[in-house]
Amino acid sequence: MSKSSRKIAILFILPVIIFYLVMAIYPFVSMVYESFTNLNLTIPHSGQFIGLSNYFAIFQDPLALSSIDFSAMVIYIAVPVEMILGLVFAYLIRGLKGEKIFRTLFLIPMMIPGIVFGIAAQMIFNYLFGAANYFLSFLGIQPVAWLGQAATAQFVIIFLDVLQWTPFVFLIIYAGLLSVPQDLIDAAKVDGANGWQAFLHVEFPTLKPLIYVALIIRIIDALKIFGKIYMTTWGGPGTATSSWSFYIYKVGVSYGWDIGYASALAVILLIVSTILVNILIRFLNLGEQLGISKEA
Repeated sequence: MSKSSRKIAILFILPVIIFYLVMAIYPFVSMVYESFTNLNLTIPHSGQFIGLSNYFAIFQDPLALSSIDFSAMVIYIAVPVEMILGLVFAYLIRGLKGEKIFRTLFLIPMMIPGIVFGIAAQMIFNYLFGAANYFLSFLGIQPVAWLGQAATAQFVIIFLDVLQWTPFVFLIIYAGLLSVPQDLIDAAKVDGANGWQAFLHVEFPTLKPLIYVALIIRIIDALKIFGKIYMTTWGGPGTATSSWSFYIYKVGVSYGWDIGYASALAVILLIVSTILVNILIRFLNLGEQLGISKEA
């Protein structure tokens, strides 16, 4: 490429670079700096450097610690259920009569925003006129305060997350199943394997990298769960359904305006997400599974 062509190319990409610096890099650097300050929008002349005080305060904050509990609950309950259901549905729908129709219908929940899911949940699980209690009445069961009790409110949030994101896992695994060479399956059947054995010993090993990728993506997204909580339970009752990201919103925007402390919470979330993803990549040996060598 000549120097003049290179200059023209740089001019074309320069607006994108500037936009990225202004909209992504600057806010990130600002957030990290503010996490070391006492910046509070309700206190005049705040914003002085206070070192690691905000970070030390996190470990003494019972609301932050309870947010960790619910975020962890979403990860170790909702994510495994989504992975299993996505795999099962991908296996069952493939080759089924009306496959394209079922596939399209199954993907609809994934295309609905979390806010809309929250509004629908408020109506469905309403104590007085919700559809859930209406159907329970046919079974002679007393109405349940779905959003007014800790256990049931947690169930509702996890149920909504599973309902919305199982299709995402399904889509990845389903695409992987369609890409498995038919010759391998035919060879297994010639050797006497039935459909389940062919899936278990031929198709499933080829799906492992995709399953691992879907798992990592879902864990990262589960750590950021916000919309359903915002529109459904507002973190309640008490702090039963308050996730870490929702607590950041409450501290920094909703009632606290404590930007310094909220920034520290956000930095902790970023650090935990990065460490967790790297541990998973190493533990699952994802680079080798995807055929990415270290030399590359």
